[in-house]
Amino acid sequence: MTHVIRLLTLVLALSVPGLAAAQVVLTAIHEGPDGADVETEYTFEELSALPQTEVTTDNDYVEEVTTFSGPRVTELFEEGAIEAGDELVLTALNDYSVTVPAADVLDYEVILAILMNGERMSVREKGPVWVIYPMDDNPELQEASYNDRLIWQLAKIRLQ
Repeated sequence: MTHVIRLLTLVLALSVPGLAAAQVVLTAIHEGPDGADVETEYTFEELSALPQTEVTTDNDYVEEVTTFSGPRVTELFEEGAIEAGDELVLTALNDYSVTVPAADVLDYEVILAILMNGERMSVREKGPVWVIYPMDDNPELQEASYNDRLIWQLAKIRLQ
C-alpha cells in the first residue's frame, strides 16, 4: 500500500506546478563509516544540477534510437565509494527491484536518465528516473540480462 501512496503522491506532485520542485524523486543509500545507512534524497532539480551525460541508444522499451540524459550513477556516491565487487540494488516506485553488479556502472556510462529526447519523463513515460545503459556503443550490452537492468520509475539505489 505504501508504494501506491508514494506513486500517487509523485504523480500529483509532477502534475501540479510548483509542487514538483520539492518532491524527492530518488534516494541513494550507502553504508557510512559507523556502519549505519546514510540516505541522500534527490529532487529532480538536484539531479539536474549534477554533471550530465547524454546517451543515444536503443533498447527493448523504446521504438527507435532515443537520446537520454542525466547524471551517471557514480555521481551519487563519493569517488571511490563504489568498488567492482559491490552490488547496487535498484528499486522502482512499485517496489520492483533488481540487483546490478557495481562493475556495470564502473565499466560503462550507466546513467540515471531524467530527460528523454530533451523532455522530462512522467511516471507514465517510465520516469521520473530511468536507468539507461549505453547499449548501442557496447555490443556486449545487447544481451537480455542487460536489458533487464533498465529499471524505470527508479526510486531508490542501495550500494552494498
